[in-house]
Amino acid sequence: MTEIALIADIHGNKPALDTVAQDLAQRGIEQIYCLGDVCGRGPLGGYAFDWCMEHCQVFVQGNWEEFFLNGFGPHYLEHDIGRERLVKMKKLPFYHKFWLSGRRVHLFHGRPVYPSVLMSEDSVEEKRRMFTVVPDEFSPDIVGYADIHRQLKHDLQDDPRVLFNIGSIGNSYSTANAHYVILRGELDSREKAPFSLEFVSLPYDNQEAVRLAWEQSHWFDAKTYEEEVTEGTWHLLR
Repeated sequence: MTEIALIADIHGNKPALDTVAQDLAQRGIEQIYCLGDVCGRGPLGGYAFDWCMEHCQVFVQGNWEEFFLNGFGPHYLEHDIGRERLVKMKKLPFYHKFWLSGRRVHLFHGRPVYPSVLMSEDSVEEKRRMFTVVPDEFSPDIVGYADIHRQLKHDLQDDPRVLFNIGSIGNSYSTANAHYVILRGELDSREKAPFSLEFVSLPYDNQEAVRLAWEQSHWFDAKTYEEEVTEGTWHLLR
């Protein structure tokens, strides 16, 4: 059985990413799929981008990668990302599809594939739309995404399909931990077999993340970032 780590929304938080990397090494998980938004909001997006390029077998674009490719955030582009990373970023796909234990899996960040942020409060009909946004001759059985910075498995009522959010490593809006998901099953197999999801939540050195942020406070909003990574809440919802 293959174990696949699904990570996303690192947002330049090096201590959180390092904690997850250590956890993956201890578990012996070598398949790592990144669902985007590794840069922006935090100060070390370049570090996070390079780590994902080196360690992730799958790396898809999120809305922040799209922002940067469209010229948004010139301070991030100048001080953190740089032009060479933009060239690599442009080549990243928007989604990834594969078979796992006889089930078709679709993974994407959320935006820009899906036109808006899908929250847990949305209707069941809106949640079911997530199974149709990626072009495919097969209707997926499992859809995983990121974007909302909260881990959850959606209730689809009588629908047997699985829709889940993997949460955020570096900028969680639930608890101030680093979050990711482990997906287990028979990779690339169309034969029905067991599969499972595990939601992982890891404490990390939040104060080190704050210290690193204030070191770079001349070019981005360190105060808002500090509040979010220490309180685990989105500043616009306070």
